[in-house]
Amino acid sequence: MSQLRVLIISAIIAILAFAALSSSYVIKRDIADVRKQNAKDAQALQDKFETFNEDTECKPDEIACIKGNFAKCATVATEDGKLVNKYQIQKCNTGLTCFALPLVTKPGTSLVCTTKEDRDARFDQAEKNLKR
Repeated sequence: MSQLRVLIISAIIAILAFAALSSSYVIKRDIADVRKQNAKDAQALQDKFETFNEDTECKPDEIACIKGNFAKCATVATEDGKLVNKYQIQKCNTGLTCFALPLVTKPGTSLVCTTKEDRDARFDQAEKNLKR
């Protein structure tokens, strides 16, 4: 009876250890897939922004990168008093450019002013699933 108890406890411990290792592997694979998809999504967003200008149709509070600068949509009055939604440009600091970047630990993208070198490094990290 004692040996059976030890055998059962050992089997339970082995199963739990295997489950923990398996779920850890799945989580790592999932994060790698998320990072790669985020890189694709950020690049697609950046490509979309290449077609934008200050007059691109938008909804209030939408954000974009326009001509290398951060832009946020706001409702503004035209000279004739008509209200329209228009991107308001906020220039990045000297030496920085607005880019869409992939998030690292969850699905999504972010828009930030950074250097092209930093942008390239973040994409490389996401595509290769490297730790920063």
